[in-house]
Parts: sequence; C-alpha cells; structure tokens
Amino acid sequence: MKGLRVLQIGQSIASSYCTRMFAGTGAEVMVVEPVEGGCLRHVGPLVAGSSRRALHEYLQAGKKSVILDGPSLDAAIVWADLVVSECDGDPEATFELERKIRALQPAAVHVAISGFGLTGPLSTWKSSPLIDWAAGGYLYITGAPDREPIQGGGPWASYLTGSTAAIGAQAALFHAGRTGVGQLVDISAMESVASGHQWSLTLYTHTGAVKGRWGTRFGESYHPMSLFECGDGRWVCIGAPSRDQWENFCIATDSVELLADDALYAPGTRFERAGEIDAHIADWLGARTATQVVEELQANRVTASEVQDFIEVIGTEQLHLRGFFDHRPDLHPEALVPNVPFEFAGIRSLGAAPELGADTESFAASIAAAQGRDELPSVDLSTQQVVEFSVAWAGPLTGRYLAELGMQVLKVEHPTARGLGTGGFSAGLARGDDWRWGELAPAHIRSEVYPDAEPGERPWNRMGVWNKMNRGKQSLCLDAKADGGGEVLRRLIERADVLLNNYSPRGAKSLGINDERLRAVNPDIISVAMTGYGETGPLAAHASYGPILEAFSGFDKATGYPDLSPIRIGLAFPDAVGGTHGAFAVLASIWERAATGAKVHVDLSQLETLLCYAGELVLAASSAGVPPEPMGNRSLDVSPQGVYPTETPDRWVAITVDDDDAWKSLLDAAPVDEPSGWRNLSMEQRRERFVEIDKWIESWTSTAGAMEVASLLQARQVVACPAFTNADLVDSDHLREREFMIELDHPDVGPRLFPGTPLRLSATPVKVHRAPSFGEHNMEVLSELGYSPEQIDDLLDAGAIADRPPES
Repeated sequence: MKGLRVLQIGQSIASSYCTRMFAGTGAEVMVVEPVEGGCLRHVGPLVAGSSRRALHEYLQAGKKSVILDGPSLDAAIVWADLVVSECDGDPEATFELERKIRALQPAAVHVAISGFGLTGPLSTWKSSPLIDWAAGGYLYITGAPDREPIQGGGPWASYLTGSTAAIGAQAALFHAGRTGVGQLVDISAMESVASGHQWSLTLYTHTGAVKGRWGTRFGESYHPMSLFECGDGRWVCIGAPSRDQWENFCIATDSVELLADDALYAPGTRFERAGEIDAHIADWLGARTATQVVEELQANRVTASEVQDFIEVIGTEQLHLRGFFDHRPDLHPEALVPNVPFEFAGIRSLGAAPELGADTESFAASIAAAQGRDELPSVDLSTQQVVEFSVAWAGPLTGRYLAELGMQVLKVEHPTARGLGTGGFSAGLARGDDWRWGELAPAHIRSEVYPDAEPGERPWNRMGVWNKMNRGKQSLCLDAKADGGGEVLRRLIERADVLLNNYSPRGAKSLGINDERLRAVNPDIISVAMTGYGETGPLAAHASYGPILEAFSGFDKATGYPDLSPIRIGLAFPDAVGGTHGAFAVLASIWERAATGAKVHVDLSQLETLLCYAGELVLAASSAGVPPEPMGNRSLDVSPQGVYPTETPDRWVAITVDDDDAWKSLLDAAPVDEPSGWRNLSMEQRRERFVEIDKWIESWTSTAGAMEVASLLQARQVVACPAFTNADLVDSDHLREREFMIELDHPDVGPRLFPGTPLRLSATPVKVHRAPSFGEHNMEVLSELGYSPEQIDDLLDAGAIADRPPES
C-alpha cells in the first residue's frame, strides 16, 4: 500500500499494531509523540543490557517520529489519508478530533480505537491490556476451573484489537478512494475480542450454556485437543477432532480398545470421558519423549506439537529458513524480532524504530514542499468476487470479514464438509427428552451447537458454529475431483478476483488451487494461502489447528499462574489472529493490484501471524537468553493488578491500578479501612507488596458484585471490569445499545441471536446477512458459469455437486 499516508496519534499497543500492519505493506507511517515520548517507550519488557523497551522497538519499527504543536498537527491531518487515534474513557474528545479531521481533510479516514467503543453505557470506561481480555470474554474461560481466571501471557487481546482496526481502516480507505469521502471507524476492544470467539457466544444464544475454564483441555466439545506431559517432563499438544484423526490417534497410541468404542467417535463424548482417555494413553506418553510423541503422531497424520518456550521458538529451523526473524544487533548482539506477518510488495523487514522526534523537521519541510498527493485506488469492494476453500475457523473467519464488507464470497464446500469430518450424520441423531435450556447439549451432538440442542431434519443447516462463521456467503457444494467437477472449478477460477484457501500445501496442490495452477487459468487472480506453518520449509506439510500453533509458538508456556504453566487460552485464539490477518492480506492485495497491476500471491503462515502478536516477548527473550516467566494476572509495569473474587461463586472482577492517582482513588473507593501508611506507597513498593495488597482488595470485592465493584472504581477513574462470561456478553445492555448482538433468520433455524461485527463505519455501515444452506446457490452459480439446467442435472447425477450430505 505504498503511497498511503498514515498519521498515528494513538500510542497504545492496539493503535501501534494497526499502523505496523500498514507499514508492512509499504505505507508511510508518521507517529505523533509527546515531548516525553509515547507510552510504549516506557512500558513492557526491557531489551537486555539497555534501557530500551521492547514494545517500542518492535511496534514502532519502520515508522517515523514527530513532535508537533497545534498548527503543525493540523497540517499533518491535512497530509494524512488515514488517522489512527484512541479513546480511553473520553469519547467526547474523540468526537472533537473527528470534527477537526472532517473540517481539515474531509477525505481522511479516522480510526478511533477504545476499550469499549465511543457510544453506549460503558463508553466512558477506561481499559488496559488485562481489561481487554476481561471485557471480551476470553479472561473468564482461561485458567484452571478451581482457580481465578487468567489473562493470556502477553497483551494479545490488545493486538487483536489492532488487527481488527486495520481491516476497518482498509474498508473505509477503499470507499474514500472511490468517492473522496472519509469517515469515522469506531473499533472497541470489547467487540474485537468478543468477535474472536469460535463458539462461546453462540453456545449461549443456542443452548443457554455458560462456557467454563478447563486448564489444559479444550473445553466442552473436543478431546484430545489438549496438553499432555510426556516421559521426559516436556509437554505436547495433541489435536484429533475428526473421525479419521481419532482413528489414527488410537492406532498410533496402541489404543485399540478406545477405537472399538463407537460412542467415542463423537468429539463431545470424548471430552466427557477425557479422564478415561488420558489414563489409557498415560503409559504410552510416559514411555516417550515429547519429540518422539510428535514424530509418531505426525507420521500417522495426527496433529501434534511440542509445547515450546520463546527461546525454543527462536531456534526453530522452519522460521529461520523462511526469513521470519530480523536480526537487530543495534539493540543487542543476539536480538531478534519478528518481521512482517507476510511478505508483501517485496517488504519483509521493517528495520529500526525511530528516535524520539527524529523526523519532525524533515516532515515539516516535506509538507511545506508537497505538490499534491497520490490518488488512492478506486475499487468498489462489492464487485470483487472471492472463491473460498476453507475448513475449521481461520479461513472461514477471513471470508466472513470480506463478506461483511460487501464482497461476493462464494464458499466452495465438499459434499462431506458439514459435520461428517467430526461425528457424522448417522441415524438416530436426536436431542433426547432430558435436556434443559442452560445445560450443555448431550455429548453426542454437542460440538455443532444446534439451536435448542436439536439437530432437526437437516442438521447440516442448523449448526450454530458453522452458521456464525460463514454468514453472508454463497454456498456451492462441489466435488472438484468427480466427473465434471474440474471444469466447474476451472470456470470459477477464470472469473474470480481472489481465491482464498487454508488447506495444507499438499491439499491445495492436489485440488489444483495452488498459486502455480491458478495463474495458468487466470493470470490476474489474487491468491491467498493461509497454511499452518507456511508453504515452504520442513514443516510445510504438517497439518495444524489453532491450539497446536499456540503450543508451538510459545504462547502456552507464557500463559499460566506463576506456580503452574503451561495453560491453554480458553478457545483457539490463533484462529482469530490468522483470520484477521487473512482479511487484511486480501484487502491489501486488492489495493496492490489496483494501484500497480501486480500479480499478488500471499503465503500466509498462521504460526507467523501469531508470533507477530508477541514481538516484544521474542525481542526480550532473544536478548536476555531466557524466556519470560508466566505472570498470571500481574503486570511488569503497574501494581496492583489482578482478578479478584466477588460475592457470587466463580464471578470475578479485573482491576488495573495504573498510576499513583488511581491508587489513591482505589483506597478512597474501598468500603474497608486501608492499612496505615499505604496511601503514599510508590508503584515499586506496591509491586513488592502485591500479596498483602491483593488480600486486602479481596476482602472487599468478595462482599460485592462484579459489576458493582467495576462501576464504583470506573466512576473514580480506576480501570476495572468484570470477567464477562459468554452470557454476560450476549445479555449486555452496552452491546445491545451498540447493536453488536443481531438477529439472523435462517430457513432451517428461524430467528436466532448471533454476535455481529466489530467493524463500525460511520458512512458505510457493515451489513450482516445469514449463512447459506448447504449448496443453496448451486443453481445460481452454475447458471452464471454458463451451465444449462440439463448440464446441472448431469453434474448432480455424477456427484460433482450436491444439495445435501451423502447418506443423510
């Protein structure tokens, strides 16, 4: 996106990662800093042997730093195509900035990032990285079931907000390039993180069940998709959700008795009997090292990975051979940082972060001498045709974002795609009479999240997980390897603007949708391949799921209580990361093709996108030579910070005290007396005495409600938020007022609430439509491809297309 001018006024992790993504596609990013420097220069882990902060060195790499007064800031706004700001509890100040931008540069896009959004009852609440986890519902579902919830091992929820903001910015920029009209893009962490759940919110809207915490296990629906300790004391993550993988898992682990139990083919039943399964394979695991376990399982096509720390990740051959790390000897002889999440327009490394104010004079001179500006590409996204081949979650999420932005997304499904890979639509699929609203569905039908736990006559159209992730798309049910199917695929490729897939490189090549084959049919097509480890390197052929990548990447080792690690994040967080990056990649590719005519292929490794959320941890670990220790809910920079019990069992409130004024406000707000001498404790003293401070805070939070405590503290400018459950999010007055929860009416489901979009564009509001029925658009799409009704009947007879799963 060369020629794009980005003005970063916000200083947070979310704002900085949003603009870092644009820098990685060639945009010019100018960071406006105060005279004392932006906050990232003063927080987060240090680069070993120096006073430099890893967050600043990573997130501001490849940008320029300016210190501007009022008139020069106005001139910078006139210069900008995109302004990125942030709001921390003061929406009126953001609206005032928006009015200034409209007056100075009507064509500019203004992205405003906040914890809770610019409108709604919680719009004046302040946030922090811990609160971002709590507000979006990920905090409550992460951790051991008998302990307090914990945040992820880094500020990754804030990063997710930044990558979500980048998608909204791109959509608004396309509109500005076509019409000359800018707009406000309102992005909240609460909605961005809530949108990153795979099925939590749908679980509640469809069955009334509250999702819990399960430590090292993948809660409620799948097993094994969990962490296991091996004979050498190291851990592995094993994922076998599908029928084939379960069979291969049983064979590889010498578990013929498990294989013979037909009930265990249902993933939910395996979760209910996880203890039995784990006990059965304990001896097999105990007789092998972690490396041996992974090798044997992968050889049997079962996804598995060792649970690594960041030092081990840094030494991974796969990442070095793909040029993922940038060596930064200017910071430390051993310093490494992740490069951009995918190579784009020849850009792989962003280089160094700027010195404070280093570009102020040259920027002022360039503005004074400016002679016009580059025109933004004029592209109507509604004309762009995307063909999506995807399974699981990351690929479908990318396609869903594109569909919500108005693009024509055709999901190509194999006849066995919906459900047959996990449990199958065998005879006798039924809820039974014992289920009640608010309970988990019976185990044998749980994974698909059926409305009212009822599969119905056409269960393939009633799966809540599928309907959430694939809304707004068309469905073509195609077996491209059947007679006539290859020709249908060729015609689809000929007319497509984009082909998106998240298959393995081997699977894409076998189907004929790898970049080389695509170019032979349509030289101008954009192809985006979202593989687990990348299309090249020794691990390219390894299959993966989000939890597998989470273990491989160091995230599980960094997450946990100080006395207990590793622990999984509550749901497959890496899929949300890959999905947002995939959408950004597609939109950036459309921009690049329109601006330069370039032929674009994106080799997107979901492992690499995930590690881009941990750049400061990679830098700190590589320079120090040791991985970070899990900190639970504490912070390197502020104290006290924690997650505290309330009067209701298993209901919690997260609190961040970020400065001395907030500390005094906390003391004033507490309904119990403070110990003598506490009022003047410094931040360092509070950090040293966190145990006794936490006990004092618990003494009064445990006598009140979570929302009561959070509201009391927020009214005094202390950062706090309940650890929201999936039920809290669905029932939230704040999200209801912001219309985040929406009703979609499906012919096989009826009206049902779904989580909406986190992309709030003022001039071009995002429209969300229901998911398609199985093969719903077969006739329409094939007719557009030139097939007659008779030819379509022939394709149906040959099994090349289908309108229901086989044997259903």
